[in-house]
Amino acid sequence: MSYSESLVGTIAILVAVISVAVSIGPWSSPYELRTFAAIRQRFGMRIARVAWVAIAVASLTSGLAILNGVRPSYADPGERSEIAH
Repeated sequence: MSYSESLVGTIAILVAVISVAVSIGPWSSPYELRTFAAIRQRFGMRIARVAWVAIAVASLTSGLAILNGVRPSYADPGERSEIAH
């Protein structure tokens, strides 16, 4: 596993932790973001919280997949493409 994979996987897991904290916490400012304000206005606060949980689940799944080295079958980790100048 390369340094960049570790970094990206860790950041994805941190986003998941922050998203869970937002969904269960008492804060109102994350719900003032345009997308979440629209969800809250149209469907209510409960669904806006569910949206934060969905982001947390997706981020956690991605982070764990990255850290475990899961990649598509066409990806070769030893191959690096270089752009010729």
